[in-house]
Amino acid sequence: MHIALTDLINEFIRIEKSTTGIEYQQRSHFVRGQIDLLTSLINDRWDYTNSYQTYYRYLHYLVGKYSLSGVWKIKDLL
Repeated sequence: MHIALTDLINEFIRIEKSTTGIEYQQRSHFVRGQIDLLTSLINDRWDYTNSYQTYYRYLHYLVGKYSLSGVWKIKDLL
């Protein structure tokens, strides 16, 4: 599961840095949905209304909590 989460976060970062317009909206929404599904399986979903944590901070939290050492450029999002 860590490998899948690492790959999804890396893909999200790549989309954030290199995609715009409708393509950005579609791809970002799709990858965020996959991240949401995976994190719901481990009972660690993002909930802004309770945590007031941005999505970028949430991804940074996941990288630290699950020691996702394969995630690159996570700090570029902060």
